[in-house]
Amino acid sequence: MKILKKEKNSIQIICFPEDVEIQKGDYLIAEEGNGKYALLQVIDVNYVQTPGILEDLLRTMSLEKIDTNLIDPFDTNSFMLLIKDARIVSTKIRAIAEGDNLIFGSSWLPSRFKSFIRKADIDTLYRLIKVDGFRKINIGKVSGQDFYINAEAFDGRLTIITGKKETGKSHIAKIIVSSLIEYGAKCIVFDINGEYVNLNKNKLGEPNKLANKIKILIPGENFKVTIKDAGLKVLLDVLEYVYNTPGTSCREFARIWHTIEHKRMSLTIDDLIEFIQRASIHESVRDALISRMLALKASRFFTNNENEATSLMDEINSIDDGTLIIIDMKSLIPITRKIVVEYILSKLGTLLKDDKIPPIFLLAEEAHLYIRNTYWDDLVTRMRHFGLFPIFVTNQPDSIPETIYRQADNIFLFNFTNENDLDFISKASRIDSESIKSIVSQLPPKHCFILGYVVGDLPIVVKVRDMDIQTMGMTKKFFKERKSILIQKML
Repeated sequence: MKILKKEKNSIQIICFPEDVEIQKGDYLIAEEGNGKYALLQVIDVNYVQTPGILEDLLRTMSLEKIDTNLIDPFDTNSFMLLIKDARIVSTKIRAIAEGDNLIFGSSWLPSRFKSFIRKADIDTLYRLIKVDGFRKINIGKVSGQDFYINAEAFDGRLTIITGKKETGKSHIAKIIVSSLIEYGAKCIVFDINGEYVNLNKNKLGEPNKLANKIKILIPGENFKVTIKDAGLKVLLDVLEYVYNTPGTSCREFARIWHTIEHKRMSLTIDDLIEFIQRASIHESVRDALISRMLALKASRFFTNNENEATSLMDEINSIDDGTLIIIDMKSLIPITRKIVVEYILSKLGTLLKDDKIPPIFLLAEEAHLYIRNTYWDDLVTRMRHFGLFPIFVTNQPDSIPETIYRQADNIFLFNFTNENDLDFISKASRIDSESIKSIVSQLPPKHCFILGYVVGDLPIVVKVRDMDIQTMGMTKKFFKERKSILIQKML
């Protein structure tokens, strides 16, 4: 292999097919033997466009068509065929290194003729990544070898997992979450489709090592809260953002709330409804507030009985060595789902500010379905400083504002073929758009392009490993079920 040319941060390499087995995302090392080397990531492989290649191909096809045997005493034909079959490997310079140390701002280039180009091994990548931590997570394989990331890379960080459906987003999220819990972390999962409720079982349905660390809370059943526990801020947010209540009505509701508190009256949802009915307010405001209070009551998430209420703080602190709280929202209607999310986010912010719970990870599965735009800035900026570290999972990358991508520490990209999605991700990502569009569009299922702090800012393509757990979340198929029924009948 030889270097052909360099343009900006791209280097093109000429090679023959048998030189080395190369795939998109692989790393090559170009070195001269003086300790310095360039770390190059493959983004595409094409044929060399030699002069007259079209004419040569047509001539070859014509000779094959008429089945003519040519006399070639010096075997020049095989030599020409080798040249015609040469490849151009397009790469991006990811780093210039000397030994195990990266050289930032270096303009050094390997020699075109003296440099030796080889495929980078996994040990070289590990030495260059240099991410602090010792809690290893086996995420999958790189070039056929196990690849590990550090659990510490998610601590205090914002992580985004995105890709089109059925490519493996939820699967890698379960690997990350289950590993964090094994290392003693605390995590809350917003489970939309009931995908996480069986993480405490292996594939045979037997309890696994996470069995005693998982709690499943179902809003309206074993997870209910009181109006007093929710507080005025949560209710105002629910009224404004979930029920689209006008500002005038919200101000009247706040005034009524403060009046009830000042008089030290009991504060339940029924008390609020009764007090609003007797309050001296405009009839349209009264009707608007009462209809919304009745809707809150109908959600069954709020209860008048304090003995039925669940303490989120107690649930989080009940297990010392790792806790996974799954909020099972598969049976909730969209409005109730948003109410539950609003309550949990607000409550977590209060508990973290008051140091009543330790820092916690929040996995938002199918985040685009229930998190409104105004949540994002609050989660990414203010609440992250208090100790809430979000992991967003979505198949709609444009549902997350571009500003959030720019603040993301770790991004796990799965396959996207839609041009609009690729354009958006390439604009928001911290690496060049050419790499994103070329690599991500060709990723097979269960293959992930990892960017950011978790890989030391060296983008890496990983084949995600399997898990011995009941991952759930698989799409049910009609004909697959019919095939099972037919096989049973035949037996």
